[in-house]
Amino acid sequence: MSSFIQYHRTNQGLSQRDLTDGICSISYLSKIENDTIEPSQDLFNMLCERLGVSLESFNKMTNHAIEDEIMWLYKLISKKNFNEANSYYQSLKTQLTPFHHERIIHLFKLIELYYFIETKDDRVNHYETDDLLQMEASFVEEKRYYFLKIKGVYYIHLAYPHQAILYLIDAEQVLTRYAMKDPDLYYLIAATYTRLSEPARSNHYCQIAKEQYINVFMYPRITDCYVMFGINYTLLQAFDIAERYFFQVLNSRPMMDSDHVTANVQYNIGFMYCEKQEWKQALNYLHQALSGFHSAFEKLHCVQMIAKAYHHLQENDEAMSYIECGKQLSSQTGDQKILCLLWLLEHQIYDTLHTTQFINEAEQYWLNYLVERGENRTLKQLYFFLSESLVNQNRHSEAITYYNKLMQLGI
Repeated sequence: MSSFIQYHRTNQGLSQRDLTDGICSISYLSKIENDTIEPSQDLFNMLCERLGVSLESFNKMTNHAIEDEIMWLYKLISKKNFNEANSYYQSLKTQLTPFHHERIIHLFKLIELYYFIETKDDRVNHYETDDLLQMEASFVEEKRYYFLKIKGVYYIHLAYPHQAILYLIDAEQVLTRYAMKDPDLYYLIAATYTRLSEPARSNHYCQIAKEQYINVFMYPRITDCYVMFGINYTLLQAFDIAERYFFQVLNSRPMMDSDHVTANVQYNIGFMYCEKQEWKQALNYLHQALSGFHSAFEKLHCVQMIAKAYHHLQENDEAMSYIECGKQLSSQTGDQKILCLLWLLEHQIYDTLHTTQFINEAEQYWLNYLVERGENRTLKQLYFFLSESLVNQNRHSEAITYYNKLMQLGI
């Protein structure tokens, strides 16, 4: 009651004297607002009437009620029901006040961050890691799970999979401790291990996610798991198994429920054929995927793969046209990893991998970036090319350093 009355009084620019005139003393109102005493129901009703607010709005503003609504917002976001989530989000913004408990304010800020990430809202870029760290103490017991999960999601958004996996694994421990259920967490862990080029670990978590999705009939997410299995078996070079997963999704109903899912599977089939070095087959699926993608991020990844396929078919004019397209898309998305791959491919096309310029660019910018982001797959390529380039320049001791790093990552 204290925060409710104080919020509406100050929000309307009323002094304590304005509000209490004919109702109670100023000192009594001060005790109410300082939470020293609790007013009777009749007195509270008179204060609400003077403020022009309803008891219904008070009931909505209690910490417990607000917390329930915030957690419902989290569920809507997790289900990707963004239209209803937006309505809840806008409503909560009007209900939440600076006088609510700090724990509630922090919970809202955490779920707000999750909302911005999942809806690809530019406001996510205004968040800082320090903002999350300052809120951490507010999340205990089961609520700590949501903090750890969303912080992991935040690091995925920032393209820091090494940091993301630490928080996601901690979240798994809390999930297990409190016997909670969330198949999305296992899927996120699987996706992060795939990003870290650890497909076997990814498959373990993807299997857990798939079984839990089956139990709750979440067919779109089961489809996502099948695609993930296909990607992982491609990375493991078990192409027959990968092909079965991809085409099971591509040819099935009701798992295939949108053009976007189709384009995503076509892209990954194209990726699989690139790994098999079947470049013409790859181009067939990649061009289909490109026509189905809408976001600049998805198009960028597809364009890079198409450029790579054309290069291996020795159609370098076509490859360069897609590289230029990729550079433009990269400037829109800020995706530095794909820009690095385009840079590598351009040096391959112009046969400049053995130049000092290539070595300097790699060492001065790209190496640190790839190590920091945990981009091991791209890092392997760069270590290999650097080693070969340094040998070509008779800089053997430096070349050995990169060969050793390559061996540590696993060739």
